[in-house]
Amino acid sequence: MIKDIIIKNFKIHENLSLQLGGLTILSGQNGMGKSSIFQALLMLRQSYVSGTQLKGVNLKGNLVDLGSAQDVECQSSEESEIEIKITLDTEESLDFRFSADVDGNDTYLPIRGTSPDSDGFCKTSLFTNNFQYISAFRFGPQKGYERDSEIVQYQGQISKMAGQCEYVVHYLAHYGNKTHCIPELLIGDDGDDMLNSQVERWLKTVSPNININIEPQGPDFKLNYKFSREGNLMTTPMPATNVGYGITYVLPIIVAILSAKPGALILIENPEAHIHPRAQAELMKLVMRAVKAGMQIIIETHSDHIINGALVALAMDNDFHSLVKTYYFDRDEKRHVSVPFKLDILSDGRIKNPPKGFFDQIDIDMKTLMGF
Repeated sequence: MIKDIIIKNFKIHENLSLQLGGLTILSGQNGMGKSSIFQALLMLRQSYVSGTQLKGVNLKGNLVDLGSAQDVECQSSEESEIEIKITLDTEESLDFRFSADVDGNDTYLPIRGTSPDSDGFCKTSLFTNNFQYISAFRFGPQKGYERDSEIVQYQGQISKMAGQCEYVVHYLAHYGNKTHCIPELLIGDDGDDMLNSQVERWLKTVSPNININIEPQGPDFKLNYKFSREGNLMTTPMPATNVGYGITYVLPIIVAILSAKPGALILIENPEAHIHPRAQAELMKLVMRAVKAGMQIIIETHSDHIINGALVALAMDNDFHSLVKTYYFDRDEKRHVSVPFKLDILSDGRIKNPPKGFFDQIDIDMKTLMGF
């Protein structure tokens, strides 16, 4: 598990140092550097070739396309070196230093000094199959979902391109009746721990009475939903394109968490996209169970319901206090660098002295509407 991350001279981050938890929540207005943290990690992952040392970083890859050298160097820094340092909970560190002193149009930054040996990469899930990335740009409902046996069956991933989760249906079709979910995540007391069943049960907390139906469509797959009705009746199958966006948007999050094992690293952008506030609260119940079971999840969000889901869990179970880290990102407008604020969360789930701009719009609106 990643304990700390340091990012220097990368995009809007001149000298960023974050302590990560089992759950780390990144919040703040747009353009404050939250996504850049994900990009730094994804840049490392897409550049690493299993079993070798890292020779440099590829700025343009399947997971993230950052442009060229001039696009990733911090404009306010006087340094010509980019550094990303990851410290694990074992106190071991992976320190990567890259030369930004290249042609500004180059899309590859050579490493400076010596890369960590291959054994170091095996100790963090960022570089293994025990990883998933769920982008804000993930697929909405599709008429059909492609198959990719290498990505799904050999790499264990639901995405290949930019965290779009384009293979989540293939993943569920392949592993649904093979993968056992860990006990801490199960819904129901009938002992059914199969991935298919548990995905459907958790999806019902988002949309009551929904059922998943995956059918072959040539070499690929079609995703349908059915809904239970009173009197043991069932609707006819409805294609995903005829059912609300939120259901398909949340599906890869549920699949990724339920199929993961302790030690997994899952990056999630905007888990709140297209889903009701109550559904966001239910989703956070799954996230918090996974975190307590030993998974590491990093979330970038603009939703107070996602934040509150973590705070409610913390208020009900003080064991979460050491597992949850929450940050609010602002910006130094004079120097155009990111400024993170680590939020002080009390044992009852309240945030002590939240910074100005931290989900305070409802207070501003109520003052206008109600006069207080």
